[in-house]
Formats: sequence, structure tokens, C-alpha cells
Amino acid sequence: MSEEKKFNFKNVKLNYIKGPDSGLPLVLLHGLSDRWQSYLSLIPFLCPYYTIYALDLRGHGKSYRANSYKIIDYAYDIELFLANLFDKPVFMVGQSLGAAISLYIAAKYPERCMGLGLLEPFIFSDRLDDDEFRKYFIDCLDVCTRYKSIDLIRKNIKENGILAEKRATDLIQLDKKTIKAVLNKKVFDGFDLDGLLSEVSCPVMVLRGNPGLDGFITEDKASYLKERINNCVVEYIERGSHIVHIDWPLETAGYILKFLTSV
Repeated sequence: MSEEKKFNFKNVKLNYIKGPDSGLPLVLLHGLSDRWQSYLSLIPFLCPYYTIYALDLRGHGKSYRANSYKIIDYAYDIELFLANLFDKPVFMVGQSLGAAISLYIAAKYPERCMGLGLLEPFIFSDRLDDDEFRKYFIDCLDVCTRYKSIDLIRKNIKENGILAEKRATDLIQLDKKTIKAVLNKKVFDGFDLDGLLSEVSCPVMVLRGNPGLDGFITEDKASYLKERINNCVVEYIERGSHIVHIDWPLETAGYILKFLTSV
């Protein structure tokens, strides 16, 4: 049974869940405009083997609101969380923005991370110039601004069905400045990708979806990461989109577990 908890230290207030004690700690970080609940379908496959910690990032879900939402700001919070809760390195898995934060932690604080899973990482700044990407988040910002109920948001977003209900709940609990930091291209300030990749010393797995289904990591970018990370494996789910962990949780969990047991 997972238990929702609060981390409060140096004005950093993060909401997170802790799963049953099942083994080594595995910290999960979600993507932009999401919440820890994005991992709900994945956690059941992981929690028999690892003790799960899934967080709401600053500005998201039930965590605190801040003035700045750069990757390095999110990483500041997560490093404090790790330093206060764990006396040994942990496994980390991040999706999209969460992957960028995880990568920064692994590079700058190697004593915190023993293995790193990057699910469809949002680490290449050229994504900020992609028209479809920008339109999606401009529409999200518009909906967040115009509508104040989950029902109205749900009716006015791109997603359908169960995913629409989840996304509406995500957006109503979101600080709009998180999206603005992406649209104004401030989110990558202080994030030197090449420098970070050269500093990562722990094993890394990159799981990518299909670029034809809105996946962020092309074959060229996958090769780029393999060349620059000392110990890196890249896996591919052809039927997966950018939210590959939601599209295919069983397959995603399989790759994660295979990787973690090899570390």
C-alpha cells in the first residue's frame, strides 16, 4: 500500500508517495505538467522488487509553488530530497522533464545515483522550436487560464477518455509558470547537455518511443547519447509515443527491470 507523504526542508515542500518496503529505493520523476500519478500504471510492475518513491515536482500536483522553473531549479529540490531521505545512492527513473532532472542529478551529484533510466528524455533544446510541441503547451496554458473546473478543462483539451480526466486534474493543479518557462525557453538555462553527459558515471538506460508518434528521441539522438555517455544502452518501443510508460507500462517495466538488475 503506497502512502502519500510530505517533504519539507529549507522552504522546499514536495509531495510524494512511498511504496511498500520491497528492496532498494527507486525514485520516479514525472514530466512537465504532470504529477506522480503518471506512474500509476507502471508502479505495480516495479514495487514487488523496489521501494518506490514517486514525487510531484515543484509547481506540480500538491508540491509547492516557486518563482523559477528551470531544470536546475527542479534538480535543487530533488538533490535536497535525496540527501535527506537516503544515506546511499538510489536508482532513478525520469520521464521527459523528469529525465532531464535525473540526468542533472546523476552528473552533478554522482554519490546520489547508482543507475539512471531516462524515458523519452526532454534534454535537447531544439524541441523548444518544434511547432507541434509549442502548440500543445500553448493550448494547455490557454485552457489552464480560461477554465477553473476539471470538467471544463477535460472538455477543452486534446486528450480523450480516461487520459482526459487525468490530464484535466494535472492541469488544474499546475502552476502556469511551469509552462511559461518552457515557452519562453528559460527552462534550459544552466543546463549544458554535452557537459552533463560527459560527467555521468553511473549506468544509463534510455527508453525511446517512435518519433512518428511524437517520440522525442530520434535514431540520430539515440546514437548521440550512446556516444557521449560512458555506459549507456538505448531501448525502443516502436508502438510507443512520448508517454511510452503510459502507452505500454508492462513493456516499459520490463526494460526498466532488466536494466536495473544488470547494474
